[in-house]
Amino acid sequence: MLAISHFSLKTIKGDIFGALTSTIVALPFALAFGVTSGAGASAGIYCAILTGFFASLFGGTNQQITGPNTGLTVAMAAILTNFVSLSPDNGLGAAFTVVTLAGLFQMLFGLLKLGKYFILVSYPVISGFTSGIGILIIISQIEPLFGLPLSELSISINIFTDTNVLLGVACLLLLMLWPQRFNQIVPGSIIALLGATTFYILSDSQLPVVGAISSELPSFSSPVWVSSLTGEMIKSALLIATLSTLDSLMTSLTVDSINKNLHDSDKELIGQGIGNMIAGFFGALPGGGATMRTVTNIRAGGITPLSGMLHALFILAIVLWAGEYTAFIPVAVLSAILFNVGINIIDWNFLKRLHQIPLFSVGLMISTMIMSVAVDLVTAVLIGVFVANLVTIRRLSEIQLDNLSIFTEKEIAQLPSDEKALFEVLSNKVLLLNISGPIGFGVARGLKQSVSQIDQNKTLLVDFTHARFVGITSTIAIEEIILSYQNQGKDILLVCLCDRVREDFDKIKLLDKIDAKHIFQTRKDALLYMNTK
Repeated sequence: MLAISHFSLKTIKGDIFGALTSTIVALPFALAFGVTSGAGASAGIYCAILTGFFASLFGGTNQQITGPNTGLTVAMAAILTNFVSLSPDNGLGAAFTVVTLAGLFQMLFGLLKLGKYFILVSYPVISGFTSGIGILIIISQIEPLFGLPLSELSISINIFTDTNVLLGVACLLLLMLWPQRFNQIVPGSIIALLGATTFYILSDSQLPVVGAISSELPSFSSPVWVSSLTGEMIKSALLIATLSTLDSLMTSLTVDSINKNLHDSDKELIGQGIGNMIAGFFGALPGGGATMRTVTNIRAGGITPLSGMLHALFILAIVLWAGEYTAFIPVAVLSAILFNVGINIIDWNFLKRLHQIPLFSVGLMISTMIMSVAVDLVTAVLIGVFVANLVTIRRLSEIQLDNLSIFTEKEIAQLPSDEKALFEVLSNKVLLLNISGPIGFGVARGLKQSVSQIDQNKTLLVDFTHARFVGITSTIAIEEIILSYQNQGKDILLVCLCDRVREDFDKIKLLDKIDAKHIFQTRKDALLYMNTK
């Protein structure tokens, strides 16, 4: 159902106030992200308008505010630079086609119900990734702030006599020192923006400025596909889709924690995908959930998705009415705003506690951060997630191996008296292997090792009473154990197979390899059978 179904006269006042307040917060960032991306201020503004409106209309998080953000801007800046250098004539069009394709990927993520999997990324990977983005933002703003790229920058007193540098540093200090309690009344970014613009108007300084934003609506651009860039376009689209998805769903979780409600992850991805697909058609940056702007919306009274839609419409109204006035906004203030954003999104809390955190987590965070800066964001995330999952699988396998046990006298003593009596009679003939809990593929090797160490001259009774899942790899391991016993002329008895385990076994026709009389409903039935042999 569309978000408009949430509309209520009882909530409209809160939605209007939430939208107005989040608009004030969003405007400087939309301008700054647009300029930093290389696509121009209007690309950031119309990202906030298009993705903000359609993600709220079709999304699954009531108060989410969508727009340009740090990670997506860094990624898009790299894509634009790369594509234009590789294809000067069609690179720009191909870059925005990537945004549209990323939206389609996001919609596919939602339709395939993959939303719940994107929030399972380990914290050290997220921390390293976001910290890396923060460093990239800081590096990207050094040249517009100080007039020289990082490689040529040498701090001297001469730098601080430059009017542009002085203005940028003053704005940065204002942002860093602006009291948090005042942000709820007037954001520091607005004060910096107004102050810098006023300084430019009143002074005779020749400072770099943003330039006017046209009051005309952006025109539709047909997708441009460059065959020589096919691999890069698909890879870049997946990166944009993944970044937007992570940002949006993390913001959705923040909304859940504030409101004690649950968002619809898959519906949210569809909404974000629609917004990004349309943004690409009109030459706007890709967008995603913006945590700070969303929290501002909630705190100011936003309740329903209407607040996000109004937020987009308010930005549109400001652009159509006052877009020409951006010609007086110095680039230095936008650089200061983003420089401050870069500082703030570095996970200082994690870095301060490195000495308290396990060495593996520290290494994972630091390596992800370094790869984000030195290699690229996709490689950093993929390698980080891969390594984190490998370690998680190993640890889970160790836990699951504890669920494999050969019954000793201690365990036998805890059995019901009738089963205990049967075991005492059959102690020289039967070994009981107990399998409990879920058994994944990481346990297969340990399972075979456990069985290889037991007395092969006894009949093996494998008890699945407490097993709820056996993966295909472990199923194959069990099959190999069964065949090994059968080749030696020995029997294996299977006990208490639940429907899920039977399904796992049926996938490889495992039960066809066992005499039906060796499969029992209960452990007692199997022991009685052995007692009659």
